[in-house]
Amino acid sequence: MRKSTRAAALVAAFALTVSAGIVATTRVSAQTPAPIVLHVDASHAVQGLLAVNEHVPVTSGPLTLVYPKWIPGEHSPSGPLPNLAGLHLSTAGHPIAWTRDPVDLYAIHLDVPAAVTSIDVDFVYLGANDGNYSSARLSTPNLLSLTWNKVILTPKVADYATQQIAASLTLPGADWKYATALDTLAHSGAEVSFKPVTQEMLIDSPLDAGINARTWRLGEFEGVPVELAAFADTPDQLDVSDATIQKLRNLVAQMHGLYHWRHFNHYTFLLTLSDVMPGEGVEHHQSSDDGSVGDFLTDHSSLIADGDLLSHEWNHSWNGKYRRPSDLATRNLQDPMIDTTLWVYEGMTQFYGELQAERSGIRSKQDWLDSLAGTYAMLDATHGRLWRPLIDTATAASVLYGASREWENERRSVDYYPEGALMWLDADVTIRRLSHGRRSLDDVARSFFGHGENSGPQVVTYTRADIVAALSAVQPYDWAAFLHRHLDEVAPHPPDPFTAGGYKLVYTDKISEIEKAQNSGRRHRMDLRYSLGIAGNADGTVVDVLWNSPAFAAGIGPGEKIVAVNDRALTGGQTQMDTVLKAAERGGPIRLLLSGGDVYRTVTIDYHGGPRYPHLQRLDGTSDVLTEVAKPLPG
Repeated sequence: MRKSTRAAALVAAFALTVSAGIVATTRVSAQTPAPIVLHVDASHAVQGLLAVNEHVPVTSGPLTLVYPKWIPGEHSPSGPLPNLAGLHLSTAGHPIAWTRDPVDLYAIHLDVPAAVTSIDVDFVYLGANDGNYSSARLSTPNLLSLTWNKVILTPKVADYATQQIAASLTLPGADWKYATALDTLAHSGAEVSFKPVTQEMLIDSPLDAGINARTWRLGEFEGVPVELAAFADTPDQLDVSDATIQKLRNLVAQMHGLYHWRHFNHYTFLLTLSDVMPGEGVEHHQSSDDGSVGDFLTDHSSLIADGDLLSHEWNHSWNGKYRRPSDLATRNLQDPMIDTTLWVYEGMTQFYGELQAERSGIRSKQDWLDSLAGTYAMLDATHGRLWRPLIDTATAASVLYGASREWENERRSVDYYPEGALMWLDADVTIRRLSHGRRSLDDVARSFFGHGENSGPQVVTYTRADIVAALSAVQPYDWAAFLHRHLDEVAPHPPDPFTAGGYKLVYTDKISEIEKAQNSGRRHRMDLRYSLGIAGNADGTVVDVLWNSPAFAAGIGPGEKIVAVNDRALTGGQTQMDTVLKAAERGGPIRLLLSGGDVYRTVTIDYHGGPRYPHLQRLDGTSDVLTEVAKPLPG
């Protein structure tokens, strides 16, 4: 069947479903314009190719088509425009000329001929498993991860909630299974069609598919189902223990204990398990686009390392999707998003993503404490704090996301995630202290993000002033000054959330279990930050050097590679380096053979402090507030 014929057939099918009343939930009425009919042919997805056809209702005259630019959840103009290729516009088989806007490259202009009421848009999406975020993910021989923003080119509108799209998909094979938050209209073999939705909800409803698939019912949340739909490269990656699934069921109970109210009609964790396809974590109202290593659900260390993935992204259903900063609640995907309030959107989500993973048993309390210690130590050693306040890392998020890790210690990165999490821990400890343990940040989250009612997907906006008011409603305090100190002031050290919580930061020669897990697996890291001052890869590649550290003083820079240490080839990564650091405590030298391109040089570092890793230690005679924070909530 020719694509134009397929599109016409789908228009006819849509008309029949309207007459039958099937699409009532999409708010389509007799006066609503006909939808854009979209078909994505993923039969060659394993080659990294998607063929796209759209049947677009139009009126004659000038028309601008746009490709999604600002992708929700990615906080940047990350729409993968370079991957759109082979573009052809036509009507009744006759080509239509188009030109690209010379300023807004995401827009193309054309003139629709007189009496023409629809055009066909055909292009190819060129996928690749590299790049950033969703554009880095498409397929492996057994997996497909489809985000719809990659495959639509639509008439420019002021509000994308007013534009209807009827989508369909050809899967790579009839034996492929799929999952999505979209409602299925028909499914036969490899062909799937979905009930029409607004462009807003289509973009908000990614799809995963694969040969190896398994779905678990994790429970109900205020009367609606919560499921995990996992797709893997190999069948054994889905051989998940009952104990692991129970931890995810615990997560459902803990999220209900935290928010109580929901703002989705069903929820699905879409999870790819692959050592080929890059990982991911992007939020949506009724699902999340998650990806981790192949043994994420079957290996204890891998589960710990990425343990806050699912809890973080689900938290966004409340914080980020339902309650959204007003500057991020744009009405279409072309208008720039202003990221200044990401210290709530992402910072509080980082706090609760890690805490809810601990409360659910995915991670242990010790894992949580060690993670907090590591976060504070990293930020405390960040030289860029001397010039860049935390708020600027949020405001500049769209450029920091794509920044190199080289010299990150001086540049700063998207620190509103980790430092935002510490800020919200400080807020929680403050509320518990002032209220003598009667109230906590959980009460703020429940009232502000739960919002006292169940609903389907919708957006309720907020500002910084609204956050101050929400905190004050739970516990009177000068929260405006609190936020100013954390966000707006340039300070060499992050505010300390630990002392009032009954702990202090210390350094020992023992690496924590969570850091050990996170340094292995896909990350392959080597952490010498608090000894020599090097953040590196397990193969010895220097990724960053801490300002004024021993390595910095020795003239080492990012991009070089440690080939040998004390005249021995570096083959043992972290373990070998820790052995060398311990020997240096007795006065021996540390000689590094470095390579940079085809140039080799040897440097000697004057360091005798041994391995140093951050931990939290209890303060004698103080209340253990952090243990109270970590307690699971009533289910």
